[in-house]
Amino acid sequence: MTRRPSSYGTTSQSAGGAAGIYRGWAVVALCFAMLMLGAGPVYYAYGNYALAFAQSFNADRATINIGYTMVLLLGNLGSAPVGMMAERWPIRGVALLGVLGTAAGFALVSTASSILQVLLVFSTLIALADICIGTVVTNILVSHWFERRRGLAIGLSVIGTAVAAVIFPPLTDILFSRFGWRATFLIYAVLMLVLIPPIWFLARLPDNIAEHERLPLALRRPGGPPISLSEMFRSPAFWIVTLTIGAMIGANTGTMVSIVAFAVSRGFSSLEGSALLSVIGATSVAGKLVFGIAADRLSPVIALRIGLALMASGLIVLATGLLYPMLFGGAMLFGFGLGAMLPVWGGIVAKIFGLGSYGRALGWTRAAMAPISMVCPIFAGLISDATGDYAPVWMMFAALLALSFALTFAAPGWWRPGHASTET
Repeated sequence: MTRRPSSYGTTSQSAGGAAGIYRGWAVVALCFAMLMLGAGPVYYAYGNYALAFAQSFNADRATINIGYTMVLLLGNLGSAPVGMMAERWPIRGVALLGVLGTAAGFALVSTASSILQVLLVFSTLIALADICIGTVVTNILVSHWFERRRGLAIGLSVIGTAVAAVIFPPLTDILFSRFGWRATFLIYAVLMLVLIPPIWFLARLPDNIAEHERLPLALRRPGGPPISLSEMFRSPAFWIVTLTIGAMIGANTGTMVSIVAFAVSRGFSSLEGSALLSVIGATSVAGKLVFGIAADRLSPVIALRIGLALMASGLIVLATGLLYPMLFGGAMLFGFGLGAMLPVWGGIVAKIFGLGSYGRALGWTRAAMAPISMVCPIFAGLISDATGDYAPVWMMFAALLALSFALTFAAPGWWRPGHASTET
């Protein structure tokens, strides 16, 4: 297949901006909005949906949660084809497909007459379309506009997911109480369509990264054709990124579904348990900014190692702490370390594999992480049920993160530009 270098076959544009403002920052703002509106109504409001679906369709929670599980599963596995699609199609077209598909899915859910119809839409149209406005696509956009400050730019854009976690659960509850759940889905469908104009004008790749955003020549990845899938899969760098970032995602998903019940098991209220969730979310926002800057100014692998160490330390504090202030501190450590995950993942993949192979590398690493992220919450439930305690769960996740930390030393120089080949 013939490809244009750097533009993934898109309609590219000048990197300049009006009044001396770099246009890349407008792209970062767009990606923030895409991630906020993609994650909020699809993922973070699903708990609100579950209550409404149970009442309207007399469905049990296990059945209702199939929709959420399928969104997570297809969101992981579908990232690989979407990443490769972004190499062949204009990036603007991929993002618009995501917006239109998700909006259509919400409109269809508003007319559903059974839980089966709801699950069918969430498990197909919404799940697949939402990938097209997720982190794979936004990271491709941001990484083509930034090189010197790529970590910071990605860190700012992915804060959209944290904002979504804060805004959409209470917003959905308010809309449900005032308009009902069917009207709320229509409101969210219209809200998705608001993204169309900025995507149309901003979701394009520059002909070249602006000179003030370029790294010194010695630090740039050597140019050349994109690597093949077989070469990528044989690369130690691919598996180190997949396993380390996958461990962070798995520890996070396992912690999110367990920490409220953990707090209650220690004699605290569910409100205090929910506060621990909020602390993790708030400190992860700060972590995204700090680790984004650290990835630019120090090294992505240093930022990754610090993030892994902080997450593991936070889990150990949770496992051993008896007083609530200790649990609060453990949650802060865990959340701040978690902030390293998305900026480092997006930045280090671009550095190792280059922009010519970025879509496929980002998509396939996320797809390969799926088993870890899906299994960790299940193991958390099994272990807590078997032992009657969550301390073994936290120690298991801490050990997983410690092994991932050690893995970052497995292949010398694996994170450096040009080290994606099997000859590393």
